[in-house]
Amino acid sequence: MKTYYKTLIKDLPKVLCILGLLIFIMIHPESATNGIKNGISLLLTIIIPSLFPFLVLSSFIASSKSFYILSGVFGPLTTHIFKINKNGFIPILMGLTGGYPIGAKVTADLYKANRLTKNEAERLMLFTVNSGPAFALTAVGTNMLNNTLAGVILYISTILTSLTIGFLCRFLSDKKELETNNTVTPEKTENVFINSVASGANAIINISAWVLTFSCLSEILFTFNFGEKTTLFLNAIMEVSNGCKVCSGMVSLPLISAILGFGSFSVICQVSPYLKACNVKMKHFFVSRILNASLSAFFTFNLLKLFPEAVNTSVVLHVNNQPLNLSYTISSSVILLVMCLIFILQVDNRKKIC
Repeated sequence: MKTYYKTLIKDLPKVLCILGLLIFIMIHPESATNGIKNGISLLLTIIIPSLFPFLVLSSFIASSKSFYILSGVFGPLTTHIFKINKNGFIPILMGLTGGYPIGAKVTADLYKANRLTKNEAERLMLFTVNSGPAFALTAVGTNMLNNTLAGVILYISTILTSLTIGFLCRFLSDKKELETNNTVTPEKTENVFINSVASGANAIINISAWVLTFSCLSEILFTFNFGEKTTLFLNAIMEVSNGCKVCSGMVSLPLISAILGFGSFSVICQVSPYLKACNVKMKHFFVSRILNASLSAFFTFNLLKLFPEAVNTSVVLHVNNQPLNLSYTISSSVILLVMCLIFILQVDNRKKIC
């Protein structure tokens, strides 16, 4: 009986939040409706067109003979740079070209097929969840910021951040686990395409559900008077597509890069099934997202020094006469290095416990 009451008390805040949300939706149904409409618009114009082809392609590559060709040619680079066996090249490639959560999906698929070790899959999950070129270049750079060069800078920052974190993760590798099962027979050609489309469809349904959910929540937040800065921040971390859309032209380009680097809670929820499949703890993944956001902003800030014409997109909106901008000093650089160290030590500590 005591256990029952303890569980009830523990879950009471969650229940109250859900009930409060339901009551609010019943009183203000137009907010939820507008949020769903915005979510559907994002899905049809940005997310599905840019993600679905890569979801199908990634599944096709992972299940066909092309997997062995690509991993055989480029795999040695993965081994030397990241201390991950040659099969790890495919999730790294798809994570950088397809966008989130494709890199995580491919990693989970390869881990299930015994083509990656547990240690390798865990490390890959920490740096293969990235914004793809279709979103960073076209959706954010060209469409939202009206400056393709800004999109190029955002995408280059994404690549540099991913490779940096991947390199840091090499120090967490287990040399005993570098050898894995590479004798998996590829599926028959006639079945690969059908299975790839089915896998892509299941993944896009999961993605769409979370985008709609967080788009609805973002719209509900607008009805509360949190202040403009707080509202911008909440939108940025709730759903990445809507967050970039709301913040474009209102915050500096490094902050837009940080939004892309973090990915939003919507992306984290999209990735969660793949994290579970690879036994990656959510808190470690969350730390990696914060590090990703920090490094992305850092690289973008420095790239803007080389390409100052891209700063025209980061016209800062003065909210309450205070510009929403980033300033990088020696202290912020030290903080960034400390975060990198904490990241390595925290994950390394988990390895020792396991």
